[in-house]
Amino acid sequence: MNKWLLLLLLILCWMAAGFALLGSTEPRESPGATLPNDVQRIVSLAPNLTEILFALGLDEQVVGVAILSDYPPAAMKRPKIGTFWQPNIEAVIAAKPDLVVTLEFPQQKEAARQLRRLGCNCLTVNIETVSDLFEAIGRIAEATRKNVEADKLASDLRSRLDGVSASVAKYERPKVLWVIAREPLRVAGRDTFVNEIIELAGGENAIGRTVHKYPPIGSEQVIAGAADVIIEPAMGSKTVSEQQKEALRYWSRFKNVPAVANGRIYVISPDTVCRLGPRLPQGVETVARCLRPELFTD
Repeated sequence: MNKWLLLLLLILCWMAAGFALLGSTEPRESPGATLPNDVQRIVSLAPNLTEILFALGLDEQVVGVAILSDYPPAAMKRPKIGTFWQPNIEAVIAAKPDLVVTLEFPQQKEAARQLRRLGCNCLTVNIETVSDLFEAIGRIAEATRKNVEADKLASDLRSRLDGVSASVAKYERPKVLWVIAREPLRVAGRDTFVNEIIELAGGENAIGRTVHKYPPIGSEQVIAGAADVIIEPAMGSKTVSEQQKEALRYWSRFKNVPAVANGRIYVISPDTVCRLGPRLPQGVETVARCLRPELFTD
């Protein structure tokens, strides 16, 4: 697998946590940054930010979104202002926004700096963890005067997350290997929001502490991890069913790994588990269904 395909495979998960790998020591807001009192036109530079804006009832105010902003379906009809990694400054300006919402990682922070120099109001939020998600919802709501809606949204998310966690709490935690890419083999480590999803769903990461958030691993580590369940978010244009068959073929070489021996290898739809946003409870439930299918009868 060449480096460009590997980058494509990582993009969806990096959209929620990848910028954590890049790191930054700069402040979250540029000195002197101000926000408007009346926000009528909003541009979103990331799919999960788009989902937050729509969840807060700001549908009509969203006038531009990043490519891959495909949820809710109405978001696909909004003008595109470039990619997650490379925002189109000219397209953002053309949208005449009162507010541009960006994530905190180098490419988008640089875009925010350029936009501020051109007179745009920018709000930069950090979403690397579940707690960051709630904080970002609050900051976006404060900037758009949607505090009541944010309180309701946060309460609903917490209630649903607590419900899933409570349903699996009394059971032993299976060890989960979360695969980001196969060639080379790369997995989610413990210092990631993916690890939080695994734990909320009642599992334990099969990978111990690592230097990198999404480390490459070898066959020895796969065997030593002795995962009970292997989960792969689907990537690319092939169907989930096709990728499931490919995964079964790939992992068949590790017959001594419990997940392989017991046929517990799952390829799942990526959006709700690789995009840290308002659909997080759906993602956690999807993982919980892989770990404890007997608890879910539908």
